[in-house]
Amino acid sequence: MRRSVLMVLIILPVFVLATFVPPVDGQLLITSSFGEFRGTGNRGPHFHMGADFSTQMRAGVPILAAADGWLVRVEIDEDDIYGNVVVLQHENGMRTLYAHLSDFSEKIRGIVNSVVSEFGRRRIVVEFPERTVWFKAKETVGYSGQTGEAAQPHCHFEVRNADETLHYDPTDFLLVPKPSDARFTVRGLIIDGEKQTYTEGKVYKFRGDWPKIALDAVTIIGRNNIGMKSLKLYLNNSLVYHINFSEIHANEFNNVWAVYTEDSISDGYRYAAYYKLYPDKGSRIVKLNKFPELGQLPSRVNVVIVCEDIWKTEYELRFVLERR
Repeated sequence: MRRSVLMVLIILPVFVLATFVPPVDGQLLITSSFGEFRGTGNRGPHFHMGADFSTQMRAGVPILAAADGWLVRVEIDEDDIYGNVVVLQHENGMRTLYAHLSDFSEKIRGIVNSVVSEFGRRRIVVEFPERTVWFKAKETVGYSGQTGEAAQPHCHFEVRNADETLHYDPTDFLLVPKPSDARFTVRGLIIDGEKQTYTEGKVYKFRGDWPKIALDAVTIIGRNNIGMKSLKLYLNNSLVYHINFSEIHANEFNNVWAVYTEDSISDGYRYAAYYKLYPDKGSRIVKLNKFPELGQLPSRVNVVIVCEDIWKTEYELRFVLERR
């Protein structure tokens, strides 16, 4: 009997520099990963620029400073996609951001209330002088909520450089355990605009000099779909395309159509995002693109796609393409 998905599990050693402590107490459960597609919100379609961690859908759970640092700013805005926000600067040159907060810590709540009473319920950004308001690691900066674009209360956590021009995958700086029920799943395959069901070893048709392949693949944890960390496309054993979500430049916030197909969906309750494994619009998320060098491919091509999750586990998909 043929299986619909070939999953080749390769256990690799995981070396994580745990620069930060978890922003929530207890078991750390990731519910959304860095670089996922987001199609809603007042800023238009965009990349998910942080990682989400569960608070068991509860508001009011303490959100903790990930390291010693000083307060950079507070954003008071229940309608922006980030909602209420706290940003800290750390001695290692990184900044961390905590979003969707229902309330702020006691240390800064008085300032927030004073500003709101003076200026009303509008978007307010309060910036603080360097090294004036300090937080220790694991000190409460705010409380979980669903202000902004959040379907349920949770912890949204980001890691940025000092001038906030570059966003990093938070899971590269945290020890995030992999749940025992996590399972890699291929939910869809597109070849030259036609949706297919992936079957190991199947022969698919393509047109033109080279195929346009798109893949919907996730790690499923309970009801949550976790996006891929990296995808590599091999044609006849040669690596020709590589997408990697280790970092995203701030000026690419809305550049999602370079990586995802335009029929991708993410509205808080549905998630179906196809990664483009071919060049379309430019992006620094694409680490390798050898398509301009290919010319016309042979009429029969062996395809391998290597998907890597945030725990550095790789899964191989294999099929064959024949020109129509």
